[in-house]
Amino acid sequence: MRLSPLAYYADVFIAVTAIVYLAVETGSGLSPQNMASWLGAAAAGFAFWTIFEYWVHRILYHNVPFFKEQHDAHHAAPNAFIGAPPVLGIVMIFGLSYAPVVTFSATAASGLTAGMLAGYLAYMVLHHAAHHWNVQPESWLYHLRRHHALHHHSRVDGNYGITTVFWDYVFGTSLALRRTRLRFKLR
Repeated sequence: MRLSPLAYYADVFIAVTAIVYLAVETGSGLSPQNMASWLGAAAAGFAFWTIFEYWVHRILYHNVPFFKEQHDAHHAAPNAFIGAPPVLGIVMIFGLSYAPVVTFSATAASGLTAGMLAGYLAYMVLHHAAHHWNVQPESWLYHLRRHHALHHHSRVDGNYGITTVFWDYVFGTSLALRRTRLRFKLR
């Protein structure tokens, strides 16, 4: 859906605020061992975000009719402010990570959620950068931007990862990997 600039950027500010809140609220008074547990849960949350993002993009955005229509609008106008309604992603993350884990461990729930929110924040910033920023050639961000540009401009589906290209290689949807395989098959 088309968003106003305020709505487009709202989740960035909400995610940062929620991460800081979770870190400060949970982190104050934690022992070093519990802090290590929180950081481990945060790392796990970030890692989980990357695969979650990949599958949402690959399955929902490219195959489920309602989401496909919305995503097709993004492909038709990649520089427009198109996205999910504000707060929806944040609520979804709390529902997926915090709610089911908090009954077992508030520390793990907080860390896992903060990590997923950090992944979501990275996704929003990197996706925006891929469409709106000029980046230095051969930089890390340039390669991510190129990876995403190929997703938009290839006749073949692939390159679903935004925060990482890792899952595209694991699941064989990397357009660069496919091109390499074709080159070797043809020779």
